[in-house]
Amino acid sequence: MGALEQLVRRIRSTPAFAAKRELAVLNRLGAALDGDDAAAIPSGEGFLLLCGEAIQPAFVRGHPRAAGAAAVVTNLADVRAMGGRPIGVVDMLISPDRAHAELVLEGIAWAAGLLGVAVVGGHLTLGGEPALSASCTGFARRPLAARNARPGDILLAAFCLEGRYGEGGHFFSSLHDRAPAALRDDGEALVELADAGVVHAARDVSMPGIAGSLLQLLEAAGCGATLELERIPRPSGVPLERWLLTFPTFGFVLAAPADAAREACEPFLRRGLACAPCGCLDRSGRLRLGWGSERALLWDLSAAPFTRLPRGAAGST
Repeated sequence: MGALEQLVRRIRSTPAFAAKRELAVLNRLGAALDGDDAAAIPSGEGFLLLCGEAIQPAFVRGHPRAAGAAAVVTNLADVRAMGGRPIGVVDMLISPDRAHAELVLEGIAWAAGLLGVAVVGGHLTLGGEPALSASCTGFARRPLAARNARPGDILLAAFCLEGRYGEGGHFFSSLHDRAPAALRDDGEALVELADAGVVHAARDVSMPGIAGSLLQLLEAAGCGATLELERIPRPSGVPLERWLLTFPTFGFVLAAPADAAREACEPFLRRGLACAPCGCLDRSGRLRLGWGSERALLWDLSAAPFTRLPRGAAGST
């Protein structure tokens, strides 16, 4: 088995990749999985964005301050991926005691301050197993809907490469290494692109890594793609496999018309972020990984849905 095929196997076998497939259960509740990071509700001259994240209990228990920060970072990434500006965050916390709760809330306040979003409310229960969720509202004039990506679009990957890995190995945080003013402005790159209509769709790179996150966008759009691994921006000294499985503070995949790809990179590059074309969307319904002339199939959406139930299965028992 070649190195690329081995890499495909490792990506598909990660718990985070497998966990995304469980999102199909939402179909049984009548929810529409459209591949977007937030719900977009018409409001005034644009759309109100609503999203929410739940943090893994083991992480909340063992690393309460980092969990609090993660609750803010993940929500803001979801709003930014829609081409929106965050308005406010609300947290819902259960802590075994006051000392634990204070650490979680300290992490929330720290990250919110760095990223320039207000914590506008929340709920706290003392006593019980640790649990943390948070929700965020935002606003977008022209939301970046995943379903708008189309065959022929150029696939772009944008990252903040300033940062370091924290405990656990898969989280790459820029909060300690990038200036607060830059952290607050980085997401405006996506707002610029959305408002100008330069890109069709975007999705943040989250727990399943860049390939798993891209696969969710492709499923919503009904497209396939080849992800050219050697073109993906990554920090110096970080092995490719580790970067592919990384959950970064700032990372996005975008779909842009072929004639606008260079223009779509500019708002990121102007801010000192990394952005580069790394593939092209097609009609195949398959996500392939490429390295030079080699190709390996990661997923065939026509053979096996990723986050959706097979047609006719919704509501079945």
